[in-house]
Amino acid sequence: MSGWLIPLGQLLGISFATGLNLYATVAAIGLAARLGWIPALPPELAGLGNWLLVATATLLFLVEFFVDKIRYVDSIWDTLHTFIRPPAAALLGMGLLGGLPIEARIGGATLAGAAAFIAHGTKAGLRLAIHASSLGRAGPAISVAEDALAIGLAILAIRYPAAALVLAGGWIGVAVLVGPRLWRAFVLGIRALHARGHRFIAPGRWRERDELPARMRSLLGPPDLAAPAPRATRAAVSGLDGLGAYRNGWLVVTADGPVFLYRTLLRPRVAPLPRAAVARVRSGVLTDVVELDTPGRRCTLYLLKDGPPLELAIADLNTTAP
Repeated sequence: MSGWLIPLGQLLGISFATGLNLYATVAAIGLAARLGWIPALPPELAGLGNWLLVATATLLFLVEFFVDKIRYVDSIWDTLHTFIRPPAAALLGMGLLGGLPIEARIGGATLAGAAAFIAHGTKAGLRLAIHASSLGRAGPAISVAEDALAIGLAILAIRYPAAALVLAGGWIGVAVLVGPRLWRAFVLGIRALHARGHRFIAPGRWRERDELPARMRSLLGPPDLAAPAPRATRAAVSGLDGLGAYRNGWLVVTADGPVFLYRTLLRPRVAPLPRAAVARVRSGVLTDVVELDTPGRRCTLYLLKDGPPLELAIADLNTTAP
């Protein structure tokens, strides 16, 4: 195996493991190094074998093990660790490449942080997608699989970096295919947490037209003084042609029917929602899920908690149905 492929496999393997579970990764590497199960670590990472650090990481892993099995609490935990796992992976990556020039170490740290962010975003997005679907009870089983994968990948990266490199490459390929969908689910989770927190400060309500972002507001055209004023709330949607799952934006109820305002990389856009009655409702901790009674493909709305009371939102949506 080429000389540069070995540190690359170790770097990506440990980084992806860190993105899944930082504490399990640190505890596994430290314990394995302490017991001689893996080759000697670089001097910069030798401290991972310290018993105090191993014990601390193990304790935090046990905390995460149980927290990560509680529905919705796991998503809050993942959101907080958005600011912990990637930076930690960058530090581990810099230590792993301790014998290289500083330029290479900085580049490796950047790559490690990016790899951890991909793994973390995939994990968090998948969990939110599961919560929003009928597979919510599968969360604990998936969490156990993630923990096992993090530990296995961390050990594999040290002992068999070629295998870790292949697995990391496969992960990147999967992320390219499903990454946009999971990223939108992750962003939905961030917005939902913000909305949930805002609910403690002020009651939820419909937003007025003037409270929409300026570029979104322009999509509604000039105000019609003879028609009821449009009402808006932050939301996401799945099931609309061309939008993909968990598209984030604004639900706006207008006199002509409900529309969904969203932003692409180039500009804001508007998509008409089907004028259909509400068929099913599920109230959750982070979002309220509303399914519209549309023929064929199901259209699902995810209403954030800083919007109007769920009963009022349903009533207003039903008034637009034919």
